[in-house]
Amino acid sequence: MLASFLKLLRGEEGGRIVWNGDITYWMTGRECDGTADPAWQTEEGYLACHRKLGLMPYYYYPKFLTAEPVFDNTVEYSRETINGVTTQRYRTPLGEIAEESVWAAESCSTGITKHFIETAADLDALRYLMAHRTLVPCNLDDYRERMVLWAEYDGLPSLGMPRSPLSSFLYEWAGVIDGTYLLYDYEDAVRDLFAEMAAQEDSIIDAVCALGPPLLHFADNLSSDNVGSLYAEWLAPMHRRWLVKLHAAGVATVVHLDGTVRGLLPQLAAIGFTGVEALTPKPVGDVSLEEMRAVADSDHLILWGGVPGAMFAPPYTRADMEMHIHRLLDAWSGTPFIIGVADQVPPDGDISLCRLIADMISG
Repeated sequence: MLASFLKLLRGEEGGRIVWNGDITYWMTGRECDGTADPAWQTEEGYLACHRKLGLMPYYYYPKFLTAEPVFDNTVEYSRETINGVTTQRYRTPLGEIAEESVWAAESCSTGITKHFIETAADLDALRYLMAHRTLVPCNLDDYRERMVLWAEYDGLPSLGMPRSPLSSFLYEWAGVIDGTYLLYDYEDAVRDLFAEMAAQEDSIIDAVCALGPPLLHFADNLSSDNVGSLYAEWLAPMHRRWLVKLHAAGVATVVHLDGTVRGLLPQLAAIGFTGVEALTPKPVGDVSLEEMRAVADSDHLILWGGVPGAMFAPPYTRADMEMHIHRLLDAWSGTPFIIGVADQVPPDGDISLCRLIADMISG
Protein backbone atom coordinates (compact mmCIF):
# COMPACT_ATOMS: atom_id res chain seq x y z
CA MET A 1 0.00 0.00 0.00
CA LEU A 2 2.90 2.40 0.59
CA ALA A 3 3.68 2.75 -3.11
CA SER A 4 0.03 3.54 -3.85
CA PHE A 5 -0.10 5.98 -0.93
CA LEU A 6 2.91 7.90 -2.26
CA LYS A 7 1.41 7.97 -5.76
CA LEU A 8 -1.76 9.51 -4.35
CA LEU A 9 0.26 12.21 -2.59
CA ARG A 10 1.96 13.04 -5.89
CA GLY A 11 -1.39 13.32 -7.66
CA GLU A 12 -0.80 10.21 -9.74
CA GLU A 13 -3.48 7.68 -10.65
CA GLY A 14 -3.38 3.93 -10.30
CA GLY A 15 -2.35 1.60 -7.53
CA ARG A 16 -4.30 -0.33 -4.94
CA ILE A 17 -6.73 1.02 -2.38
CA VAL A 18 -4.96 2.33 0.71
CA TRP A 19 -6.37 1.44 4.14
CA ASN A 20 -5.01 2.76 7.43
CA GLY A 21 -6.25 3.66 10.85
CA ASP A 22 -5.26 5.05 14.21
CA ILE A 23 -5.42 2.16 16.71
CA THR A 24 -3.52 3.86 19.54
CA TYR A 25 -6.72 4.53 21.53
CA TRP A 26 -7.68 0.85 21.23
CA MET A 27 -4.16 -0.05 22.43
CA THR A 28 -4.68 2.24 25.44
CA GLY A 29 -7.78 0.22 26.24
CA ARG A 30 -5.74 -2.97 26.20
CA GLU A 31 -3.21 -1.38 28.58
CA CYS A 32 -6.07 -0.47 30.91
CA ASP A 33 -7.48 -4.00 30.98
CA GLY A 34 -4.06 -5.65 31.19
CA THR A 35 -4.16 -7.44 27.84
CA ALA A 36 -1.72 -5.26 25.87
CA ASP A 37 1.12 -6.98 24.04
CA PRO A 38 4.42 -5.69 25.51
CA ALA A 39 5.84 -5.70 21.96
CA TRP A 40 3.64 -2.70 21.13
CA GLN A 41 5.92 -0.54 23.27
CA THR A 42 8.65 -0.90 20.63
CA GLU A 43 8.40 0.78 17.25
CA GLU A 44 8.89 -2.49 15.38
CA GLY A 45 6.32 -4.29 17.53
CA TYR A 46 3.87 -1.47 16.87
CA LEU A 47 4.48 -1.77 13.14
CA ALA A 48 4.10 -5.54 13.17
CA CYS A 49 0.71 -5.20 14.87
CA HIS A 50 -0.52 -2.97 12.04
CA ARG A 51 0.59 -5.37 9.35
CA LYS A 52 -1.10 -8.26 11.14
CA LEU A 53 -4.35 -6.28 11.03
CA GLY A 54 -3.92 -5.40 7.34
CA LEU A 55 -3.35 -1.69 8.01
CA MET A 56 -0.78 0.55 6.35
CA PRO A 57 1.22 1.91 9.32
CA TYR A 58 1.13 5.70 9.54
CA TYR A 59 0.16 7.12 12.96
CA TYR A 60 2.86 7.03 15.66
CA TYR A 61 2.74 9.70 18.35
CA PRO A 62 6.04 9.21 20.24
CA LYS A 63 7.83 10.68 17.19
CA PHE A 64 4.98 12.66 15.62
CA LEU A 65 5.47 16.35 16.41
CA THR A 66 8.01 18.40 14.47
CA ALA A 67 8.55 20.92 17.28
CA GLU A 68 8.82 21.16 21.04
CA PRO A 69 8.36 24.34 23.12
CA VAL A 70 11.21 25.81 25.16
CA PHE A 71 10.57 28.71 27.56
CA ASP A 72 13.12 31.15 28.90
CA ASN A 73 14.01 31.41 32.59
CA THR A 74 11.30 33.99 33.33
CA VAL A 75 8.70 31.22 33.01
CA GLU A 76 8.21 28.47 35.61
CA TYR A 77 6.33 25.26 34.84
CA SER A 78 5.01 22.66 37.28
CA ARG A 79 2.81 19.57 37.14
CA GLU A 80 1.28 17.60 40.02
CA THR A 81 -1.48 15.06 40.56
CA ILE A 82 -3.51 15.16 43.79
CA ASN A 83 -6.59 13.01 44.43
CA GLY A 84 -6.85 12.15 40.75
CA VAL A 85 -6.69 15.76 39.53
CA THR A 86 -3.64 16.71 37.47
CA THR A 87 -2.74 20.40 37.55
CA GLN A 88 -0.33 22.07 35.15
CA ARG A 89 0.85 25.60 35.99
CA TYR A 90 2.81 28.27 34.19
CA ARG A 91 4.06 31.15 36.33
CA THR A 92 4.99 34.38 34.55
CA PRO A 93 5.72 37.95 35.72
CA LEU A 94 2.17 38.79 34.56
CA GLY A 95 0.52 36.07 36.60
CA GLU A 96 -0.10 32.34 36.85
CA ILE A 97 -2.30 30.23 34.60
CA ALA A 98 -3.38 26.68 35.43
CA GLU A 99 -5.14 23.76 33.79
CA GLU A 100 -6.85 20.87 35.60
CA SER A 101 -7.60 17.46 34.10
CA VAL A 102 -8.87 14.09 35.30
CA TRP A 103 -8.46 10.52 34.11
CA ALA A 104 -11.78 8.91 33.10
CA ALA A 105 -11.29 5.18 33.55
CA GLU A 106 -14.57 4.26 31.89
CA SER A 107 -13.42 5.81 28.60
CA CYS A 108 -9.64 5.33 29.02
CA SER A 109 -9.11 9.02 28.37
CA THR A 110 -8.19 12.31 30.02
CA GLY A 111 -10.68 15.17 30.25
CA ILE A 112 -9.92 18.83 30.94
CA THR A 113 -12.08 20.25 33.73
CA LYS A 114 -10.47 23.72 33.81
CA HIS A 115 -8.64 25.45 30.98
CA PHE A 116 -5.60 27.68 31.37
CA ILE A 117 -7.26 30.81 29.99
CA GLU A 118 -10.57 32.14 31.35
CA THR A 119 -10.12 35.91 31.77
CA ALA A 120 -8.44 38.91 30.18
CA ALA A 121 -5.71 38.70 32.82
CA ASP A 122 -5.09 35.08 31.84
CA LEU A 123 -4.87 36.20 28.22
CA ASP A 124 -2.16 38.70 29.15
CA ALA A 125 -0.21 35.94 30.88
CA LEU A 126 -0.54 33.71 27.81
CA ARG A 127 0.73 36.50 25.55
CA TYR A 128 3.77 36.82 27.81
CA LEU A 129 4.22 33.06 27.79
CA MET A 130 4.20 32.87 23.98
CA ALA A 131 6.54 35.85 23.65
CA HIS A 132 9.05 33.99 25.81
CA ARG A 133 8.65 30.65 24.04
CA THR A 134 10.79 29.20 21.28
CA LEU A 135 9.71 26.29 19.09
CA VAL A 136 12.64 23.94 18.51
CA PRO A 137 12.54 21.43 15.63
CA CYS A 138 12.41 17.79 16.71
CA ASN A 139 11.95 14.31 15.23
CA LEU A 140 13.46 15.46 11.94
CA ASP A 141 17.08 14.33 12.20
CA ASP A 142 16.28 10.61 12.16
CA TYR A 143 13.21 10.76 9.95
CA ARG A 144 14.87 9.43 6.79
CA GLU A 145 16.27 6.51 8.76
CA ARG A 146 12.85 5.75 10.19
CA MET A 147 11.31 5.89 6.71
CA VAL A 148 13.53 2.95 5.76
CA LEU A 149 12.33 0.94 8.77
CA TRP A 150 8.68 1.75 8.16
CA ALA A 151 8.95 0.87 4.46
CA GLU A 152 9.82 -2.68 5.54
CA TYR A 153 6.30 -2.81 7.01
CA ASP A 154 4.74 -1.04 4.00
CA GLY A 155 4.22 2.17 5.96
CA LEU A 156 5.24 5.82 6.28
CA PRO A 157 5.90 7.47 9.68
CA SER A 158 3.70 10.50 10.25
CA LEU A 159 5.09 13.96 10.93
CA GLY A 160 2.81 16.60 12.41
CA MET A 161 2.91 20.31 13.02
CA PRO A 162 1.98 21.72 16.42
CA ARG A 163 -1.60 22.93 16.32
CA SER A 164 -2.04 26.16 14.37
CA PRO A 165 -2.73 29.28 16.49
CA LEU A 166 -6.53 29.24 16.33
CA SER A 167 -6.77 25.50 17.07
CA SER A 168 -4.16 25.72 19.80
CA PHE A 169 -5.96 28.63 21.47
CA LEU A 170 -9.38 26.96 21.41
CA TYR A 171 -8.36 23.41 22.28
CA GLU A 172 -5.17 23.66 24.34
CA TRP A 173 -5.43 26.96 26.17
CA ALA A 174 -8.89 28.52 26.48
CA GLY A 175 -11.48 25.97 25.39
CA VAL A 176 -14.02 26.66 22.67
CA ILE A 177 -16.50 28.71 24.72
CA ASP A 178 -14.16 31.05 26.63
CA GLY A 179 -11.80 31.15 23.67
CA THR A 180 -14.51 32.38 21.33
CA TYR A 181 -15.63 35.09 23.76
CA LEU A 182 -12.04 36.24 24.28
CA LEU A 183 -11.43 36.28 20.54
CA TYR A 184 -14.28 38.74 20.00
CA ASP A 185 -13.91 40.76 23.22
CA TYR A 186 -10.14 41.26 22.90
CA GLU A 187 -9.64 40.99 19.15
CA ASP A 188 -6.42 43.02 18.90
CA ALA A 189 -4.76 41.13 21.75
CA VAL A 190 -5.70 37.77 20.23
CA ARG A 191 -4.45 38.85 16.79
CA ASP A 192 -1.10 39.80 18.31
CA LEU A 193 -0.99 36.47 20.15
CA PHE A 194 -1.70 34.48 16.98
CA ALA A 195 0.89 36.46 15.02
CA GLU A 196 3.53 35.56 17.61
CA MET A 197 2.56 31.89 17.56
CA ALA A 198 2.49 31.74 13.76
CA ALA A 199 5.91 33.38 13.46
CA GLN A 200 7.34 30.63 15.64
CA GLU A 201 5.71 27.97 13.46
CA ASP A 202 7.21 29.62 10.36
CA SER A 203 10.65 28.41 11.44
CA ILE A 204 9.36 24.85 11.83
CA ILE A 205 7.83 24.97 8.36
CA ASP A 206 11.24 26.03 7.02
CA ALA A 207 12.90 23.09 8.80
CA VAL A 208 10.35 20.66 7.35
CA CYS A 209 10.87 22.10 3.86
CA ALA A 210 14.62 21.55 4.24
CA LEU A 211 13.98 17.90 5.15
CA GLY A 212 11.45 17.38 2.36
CA PRO A 213 9.36 14.47 3.74
CA PRO A 214 6.61 13.07 1.50
CA LEU A 215 3.85 14.38 3.77
CA LEU A 216 3.23 16.83 6.62
CA HIS A 217 0.18 16.51 8.86
CA PHE A 218 -1.60 19.57 10.29
CA ALA A 219 -2.98 18.18 13.56
CA ASP A 220 -5.55 20.93 14.03
CA ASN A 221 -8.51 18.74 15.11
CA LEU A 222 -10.90 20.94 13.19
CA SER A 223 -14.69 20.82 13.30
CA SER A 224 -17.07 22.95 11.27
CA ASP A 225 -19.37 23.60 14.22
CA ASN A 226 -16.50 25.11 16.23
CA VAL A 227 -14.37 26.99 13.72
CA GLY A 228 -16.25 26.89 10.42
CA SER A 229 -17.19 30.58 10.62
CA LEU A 230 -13.79 31.58 12.04
CA TYR A 231 -11.54 29.77 9.58
CA ALA A 232 -11.43 32.25 6.68
CA GLU A 233 -10.32 35.18 8.84
CA TRP A 234 -8.36 33.59 11.66
CA LEU A 235 -6.57 30.58 10.19
CA ALA A 236 -6.79 30.38 6.39
CA PRO A 237 -4.12 33.07 5.75
CA MET A 238 -1.58 31.13 7.84
CA HIS A 239 -2.45 27.80 6.23
CA ARG A 240 -2.19 29.37 2.78
CA ARG A 241 1.26 30.83 3.50
CA TRP A 242 2.58 27.54 4.84
CA LEU A 243 1.12 25.40 2.04
CA VAL A 244 2.78 27.53 -0.64
CA LYS A 245 6.17 26.90 0.98
CA LEU A 246 5.60 23.21 1.58
CA HIS A 247 4.25 22.39 -1.85
CA ALA A 248 7.13 24.27 -3.48
CA ALA A 249 9.45 21.99 -1.51
CA GLY A 250 7.61 18.89 -2.73
CA VAL A 251 5.88 18.21 0.59
CA ALA A 252 2.25 17.08 0.43
CA THR A 253 -0.10 18.31 3.15
CA VAL A 254 -3.15 16.98 4.96
CA VAL A 255 -5.22 18.48 7.76
CA HIS A 256 -7.14 16.66 10.51
CA LEU A 257 -10.88 17.38 10.27
CA ASP A 258 -12.44 14.91 12.69
CA GLY A 259 -15.60 16.80 13.59
CA THR A 260 -18.51 18.04 11.52
CA VAL A 261 -17.60 18.34 7.85
CA ARG A 262 -20.05 20.61 6.09
CA GLY A 263 -18.74 24.16 6.12
CA LEU A 264 -15.01 23.53 6.55
CA LEU A 265 -14.33 20.83 3.96
CA PRO A 266 -14.76 23.08 0.90
CA GLN A 267 -12.69 25.82 2.55
CA LEU A 268 -9.82 23.40 3.25
CA ALA A 269 -9.97 22.08 -0.30
CA ALA A 270 -9.91 25.60 -1.74
CA ILE A 271 -6.95 26.66 0.41
CA GLY A 272 -4.84 23.96 -1.27
CA PHE A 273 -4.44 20.99 1.08
CA THR A 274 -3.47 17.79 -0.70
CA GLY A 275 -5.96 15.90 1.44
CA VAL A 276 -8.31 16.19 4.39
CA GLU A 277 -7.97 13.38 6.93
CA ALA A 278 -10.30 11.77 9.51
CA LEU A 279 -13.44 12.60 7.53
CA THR A 280 -16.34 11.28 9.58
CA PRO A 281 -19.49 10.54 7.55
CA LYS A 282 -22.96 9.53 8.63
CA PRO A 283 -24.18 7.67 10.66
CA VAL A 284 -21.83 9.49 13.07
CA GLY A 285 -20.98 12.67 11.14
CA ASP A 286 -23.09 15.27 9.37
CA VAL A 287 -22.41 14.36 5.72
CA SER A 288 -23.14 11.09 3.92
CA LEU A 289 -20.50 9.12 2.04
CA GLU A 290 -22.34 9.89 -1.18
CA GLU A 291 -22.31 13.65 -0.52
CA MET A 292 -18.69 13.96 0.58
CA ARG A 293 -17.07 14.63 -2.81
CA ALA A 294 -19.69 17.19 -3.80
CA VAL A 295 -19.36 18.97 -0.45
CA ALA A 296 -15.58 19.15 -0.95
CA ASP A 297 -16.21 20.77 -4.35
CA SER A 298 -12.89 19.38 -5.60
CA ASP A 299 -12.06 16.51 -7.93
CA HIS A 300 -8.40 16.28 -6.86
CA LEU A 301 -8.60 16.57 -3.06
CA ILE A 302 -7.77 13.27 -1.32
CA LEU A 303 -10.71 12.23 0.84
CA TRP A 304 -9.11 10.39 3.76
CA GLY A 305 -11.28 8.59 6.30
CA GLY A 306 -14.84 7.47 5.77
CA VAL A 307 -15.04 4.80 8.50
CA PRO A 308 -16.38 6.21 11.79
CA GLY A 309 -14.55 4.82 14.80
CA ALA A 310 -17.90 4.36 16.54
CA MET A 311 -18.81 1.68 13.99
CA PHE A 312 -16.19 -0.64 15.49
CA ALA A 313 -18.25 -0.84 18.70
CA PRO A 314 -21.85 -1.69 19.66
CA PRO A 315 -24.55 -1.15 18.63
CA TYR A 316 -22.97 -1.48 15.19
CA THR A 317 -22.37 -4.99 13.88
CA ARG A 318 -20.02 -6.73 11.48
CA ALA A 319 -22.78 -6.67 8.88
CA ASP A 320 -23.17 -2.90 9.36
CA MET A 321 -19.45 -2.45 8.70
CA GLU A 322 -19.51 -4.61 5.58
CA MET A 323 -22.43 -2.63 4.18
CA HIS A 324 -20.72 0.66 5.03
CA ILE A 325 -17.49 -0.31 3.23
CA HIS A 326 -19.44 -1.35 0.13
CA ARG A 327 -21.16 2.05 0.14
CA LEU A 328 -17.83 3.84 0.61
CA LEU A 329 -16.26 2.05 -2.34
CA ASP A 330 -19.28 2.76 -4.53
CA ALA A 331 -19.31 6.45 -3.58
CA TRP A 332 -15.59 7.26 -3.68
CA SER A 333 -14.18 4.98 -6.39
CA GLY A 334 -12.79 6.81 -9.40
CA THR A 335 -11.60 9.73 -7.24
CA PRO A 336 -8.54 10.13 -4.98
CA PHE A 337 -9.30 8.62 -1.57
CA ILE A 338 -7.78 6.72 1.35
CA ILE A 339 -9.94 4.52 3.56
CA GLY A 340 -9.23 5.47 7.14
CA VAL A 341 -10.72 5.35 10.62
CA ALA A 342 -12.37 8.61 11.64
CA ASP A 343 -10.65 9.19 13.82
CA GLN A 344 -9.69 6.26 16.13
CA VAL A 345 -10.75 2.70 16.91
CA PRO A 346 -12.19 2.99 20.46
CA PRO A 347 -11.09 0.83 23.41
CA ASP A 348 -14.26 -1.27 23.16
CA GLY A 349 -13.95 -1.64 19.40
CA ASP A 350 -13.78 -4.96 17.56
CA ILE A 351 -10.22 -4.82 16.23
CA SER A 352 -10.85 -7.80 13.93
CA LEU A 353 -12.88 -5.45 11.72
CA CYS A 354 -9.57 -3.95 10.56
CA ARG A 355 -8.70 -7.27 8.93
CA LEU A 356 -12.23 -7.54 7.55
CA ILE A 357 -11.83 -4.22 5.76
CA ALA A 358 -8.36 -5.17 4.51
CA ASP A 359 -9.73 -8.40 3.05
CA MET A 360 -12.68 -6.63 1.45
CA ILE A 361 -10.54 -4.09 -0.39
CA SER A 362 -7.91 -6.63 -1.45
CA GLY A 363 -10.61 -8.85 -2.89
